Amino acid sequence: MRIINYDKLMNFIRSNPQYEFRETEGTVELLFHAPSEEEAAGTEDVNDEAGPMIIVLFTKRGDELVPREAWIERGGSRQRMSVDELDTWLEFVDMYT
Repeated sequence: MRIINYDKLMNFIRSNPQYEFRETEGTVELLFHAPSEEEAAGTEDVNDEAGPMIIVLFTKRGDELVPREAWIERGGSRQRMSVDELDTWLEFVDMYT
């Protein structure tokens, strides 16, 4: 499980309209649409259907965010995902902000 700096994540998501966040004392909730399979593959035939919604809850500890829970929401159903699956994305955010 990868921890990320609060300011780095906030700078990344504030510059990207696909992300929403809500913050309460000690918790940050992040919501975003993952790319559809067509978008991720880079094919020309992209449909208008939005990709799945990813919801991540972080625990805020000082200036760090620790992933606590995550879900994928698709077609009205919600499935829990491992927070370890976020490591590659968090590494990308950490490197490019």
